[in-house]
Amino acid sequence: SIGLRIPFGQDDRQQARLAAAGADETEAQGLLAAERERIADEIEVAQAGVALARAAATAAARRATLAQEAQGFQDKAFRLGQSDLPTRLRSAFEAFEARRHAARAGVALAQAISQWRQALGLLPE
Repeated sequence: SIGLRIPFGQDDRQQARLAAAGADETEAQGLLAAERERIADEIEVAQAGVALARAAATAAARRATLAQEAQGFQDKAFRLGQSDLPTRLRSAFEAFEARRHAARAGVALAQAISQWRQALGLLPE
């Protein structure tokens, strides 16, 4: 006697493959959820960094403006003979340092914005 068997996809091998595929899908969904949470946290940290860098840049720019004004007053006092040279030079140095700090704060702000854009998945400008 000769027998013919036609598989309809319900044998043990097929069930094992379906179970493995289901396990892979569950693992992939867990990894996807963890990755989404990590990206959301990264975006939140980057946004906080931008806010902090923006505040620092604003404060540094204000300091530079005030130091420049103070240097102007010191220059005028020196010309009128009411101030000595070391005071004038110290004022000029403080104004220079304030401008340098403001420039660094501007660079830090640009870097924070770049990191935020990268966290969002955007291309660099």
